[in-house]
Amino acid sequence: MSAEVQSGERPDALKARLLHATPTLKKRKKSIVWSYMAARKNTSRKKRLMKRTRQNRPVPTWVVIRTNRKVRTNPKRRLWRRSDVNVG
Repeated sequence: MSAEVQSGERPDALKARLLHATPTLKKRKKSIVWSYMAARKNTSRKKRLMKRTRQNRPVPTWVVIRTNRKVRTNPKRRLWRRSDVNVG
């Protein structure tokens, strides 16, 4: 085991600990969303708006390939100017 550490490689347990210590992309994205929302909105409304923001994305490419192009568009997709978000 000491030969592995000296050669520059880390043991598997340490690798696993380091992987779990790093924040995921999803966690980072949520903190960014909180930063640009107005402070006068209550927390529950912000959560609902964040959920709608996450839902507003195109269908992943792997889904299009897997369904042989039967599923191409997201029916929940909306443009911020055209339609309102009914979150209260």
